[in-house]
This record gives sequence, structure tokens and C-alpha cells, in this order.
Amino acid sequence: MMEFWTGAGTVSKNRKMPTAIAAGYDAAAEGAITAEKLGFDGVSAAEHHFMYDAFMPQPLQSLAAMAAVTERVKLLTGAMLLPLYDPLEAAEQSITLDILSNGRVCMGLGMGYRPLEFNTFGTAKKTRGARLVEGMEVLRLGTSQETFSYEGKHYQYENVSLLPRPVQSPIEMYFCGGATPFGARRAGKAGLPYWLANSPTDHSEEIIKEYRRIGLETGHAPEQLKVAVFKDLCIADTMPEALELRDFMMNTFYEEHILGYGYLVDADGKNLYNPPKDHPIYQRFYNSLACVTPEMAVEEVKRHEQMGIDAIYMGNRDLVAKHILPEFK
Repeated sequence: MMEFWTGAGTVSKNRKMPTAIAAGYDAAAEGAITAEKLGFDGVSAAEHHFMYDAFMPQPLQSLAAMAAVTERVKLLTGAMLLPLYDPLEAAEQSITLDILSNGRVCMGLGMGYRPLEFNTFGTAKKTRGARLVEGMEVLRLGTSQETFSYEGKHYQYENVSLLPRPVQSPIEMYFCGGATPFGARRAGKAGLPYWLANSPTDHSEEIIKEYRRIGLETGHAPEQLKVAVFKDLCIADTMPEALELRDFMMNTFYEEHILGYGYLVDADGKNLYNPPKDHPIYQRFYNSLACVTPEMAVEEVKRHEQMGIDAIYMGNRDLVAKHILPEFK
């Protein structure tokens, strides 16, 4: 059965930013309580550093606050920027939270894209993809084997034992690889569960097929090739209201990341800085923020369910709970 994930914050019609971004850990904890009561299967915390709007930088700390006030929901990093960490440090932190939450951690692990974060932490941005794959293998080994060694290009460890041990073995994790064939092939080749970023439904289907094709050709078992999808649905009672909500989301958050930080990438995985708004990749992303009425939203989720995905992440928590969850739970 497909799982439904959401963030601890929500975008409201009164034009406030998502509460989990800047309003602090109390708001994140309250949002997690609400998400659990509404019937979601997972709730997430994201990661960005040095943000002027007080975007909370440490997702596992945010999730620890959520773990303390919930009992059932999975606790998702969406995404934790693994190349900014030593993988052993990330493994120890995830193990600690897994114990505190009694086995509810799910690590969504991304490459990152903002140059400021890499430059300030003193780590190379150009090697982030390879280090993400290696780091995830270190996390898998460290959370499934009592003692392990690893010899990679970027990370090397010999006879390491991480104590205490997590509840899960290994801890659940996803490769957050954007919405390009390049990222899908990288995840599929490594046999890593894949979390697909925002994209129109037809493009999502194409990328998922490519991921599974590469994964199977590389010799990985079908059950190993799990897929989660991030889907922004701008839900409103009328289409004009939904279109207005999409423009609000673009203007208050996405535009800055698209124009200044290389949020969008091309088919080869190269960042696009300040692309014109008529650029096909810009237009594809803009159209991925699906503007829908409640009835259209249900049909959109059913299309994703038919792709055989394992989980779908959606913001706009309260409207999703009201209009979509009753159709699937």
C-alpha cells in the first residue's frame, strides 16, 4: 500500500510561509502531532544552512522534537544533505534517532545544490553525487553490520563498530536524486531506493521507468528498487485560486533557488543558473506544481499509484488530509 508523507508545516491562503521552515521546533513538533492525527504515514524535516529566513539547518534535531510527541509516523529527512557530513557522523546521528523513535527513521538523502553551503563547510561540490552514493553505502553497512570495513574513492574505514545499534537493520533510506535521467540512473545502478523530485506526471513515469530499467540491468532485485515521489499539489476549490497559490509558492521560495542556486539541472546533471523562464526545464518544473481542484487531486494521486510507487510526499497538509487521504486509506 502506498504511504503518504507530508511536512510538518503548511502553506496557507493568508500567504504565510511554511511554518516548519522558520517558526522553530515547537511549530515543527505541533505540525507532526497534527500530521499523525490526520492519518499521514510520515512527516519530514528539510535541511539548508546559512539562510536569511531562519530555515532550520539540522533535520535530525527537528525530527527528534517530533519523535518526542508522536508514536506512529515515520520521521523523514527530506532531504538531509549527506555530502556535507562525514558518513559515520550521519550514521551515528541516524542511529540515535532511530533508538529514540523506536525504529521510525527514514533517511531521505540528497546531494545539495547551493554553493554557499559547500564553500562554507569546505567540501567540494563537484564530487557530491559520488560521495552521496558512497555515503549511503556506509550508512547501510553501519546500520546493518556490527563491524564493517569500506574502501571507496572518497571514504575509507576499517573495522568500524557503531554502538549502540539501531532498531532497524539497516535504517530505511532513499536517494533523493532530482528529476533527471542522470540522477535516476545513478540511483538505479547503485540499487538505492529512489526519491523523485517534483516533475509533471508524464515525466515522472519516464524517469521511474529509467530508474527501474537500470537497476534491473545492473542486477538488483525488483523489491530493492523502491520509489517515493515528491509532488506539490496546489489544491483549491477553484482553478484561479490554485493558480494563485502556485504563483505564491514560486515567488516566495522556488524562484530564489532556481535563479540563484542552480536548483534545476539538465539531463546530464549540470546545474542551470538563472535560466530564462521560457527554458523547457524551467517550464517543466513550473508545470510540475500541479494546480488542481480536490477532485483533480485525487485523480493525480491515483495516476501515481498506478506507477507502482511506494510513497508520495505532498505539502498542503490539511487539504490533502481532507480530500485525498479518505480515498486511499
